[in-house]
Amino acid sequence: ATTVDRRTWHTSWVSSAGLVLMGGYSGYTTEAVPAGWAQFSLAQDTKYACAISTKDYTIITGGVDTQKVVAKYDLQGHIQNMPALTQGRYCHGCGSYFSGDTKVLIVAGGWDGISRLSSTEQLFTGAAAWTPAKPLPRALSSVASVSLDNRVFLTGGSDNDGTDRAEILMFDGEDWTEVGQLQKGRSSHAATTINTANLGCD
Repeated sequence: ATTVDRRTWHTSWVSSAGLVLMGGYSGYTTEAVPAGWAQFSLAQDTKYACAISTKDYTIITGGVDTQKVVAKYDLQGHIQNMPALTQGRYCHGCGSYFSGDTKVLIVAGGWDGISRLSSTEQLFTGAAAWTPAKPLPRALSSVASVSLDNRVFLTGGSDNDGTDRAEILMFDGEDWTEVGQLQKGRSSHAATTINTANLGCD
């Protein structure tokens, strides 16, 4: 199968209807994979962004031309713009966790157009603004991120020397901790979670 539009630096969403690709250098377009049919148009030309998703909706944070924009979408299209990021960023990591019964969104690292960032900020559900959280141990861009077991994990990334890092960093709602190493340093990569029970693993 091939995509309808050529895409680089797009975001993806595993929705209730399947995989949806959004934005990138195709501009405002989205499409379902492998079906190939168009979904909806993005409210902004969005690339180098990071998406925080559930099966029912996705929240796209930042982007090279949308550095402070936080936009929520469902399969029908744009729902609303949420409170803007305090620090504009792209090529960053993102995720979510629960603090008690409250869902918290988090963004970390990336570029601001001039330099790499170590800053982290979070948005509690219902809050009017993002607030600072513990920064990364170093400035990083082009990381990959996943949310798992009420934690946010960042893998790899490029540091201020342009070195591809191998660290796996975990945010537990309070601080970032190094919890492992990739076999090889990498940046501008992707990461996902898998259910090992479906693989027949012991």
